[in-house]
Amino acid sequence: MTKRERRSFSPEDRLAIVQEGQREGTTATCRKYNLSPSLFAKWRSKYLAKGVEGLKPAYPRVDPAVRALE
Repeated sequence: MTKRERRSFSPEDRLAIVQEGQREGTTATCRKYNLSPSLFAKWRSKYLAKGVEGLKPAYPRVDPAVRALE
């Protein structure tokens, strides 16, 4: 049994994947990037609702150096 590592996609990557899914089909795109269809659907709905801004993380990122100073 192998341990799965957590991947993170930038908003630009997410946008490219959603657009590719619209062109080539959801199933093929999910298999290509090893994504679950539910995650792809979540990204697509956020993109359709808010555009590119919807694909950005909803939480504010805090720089570790700033956090150490606090």
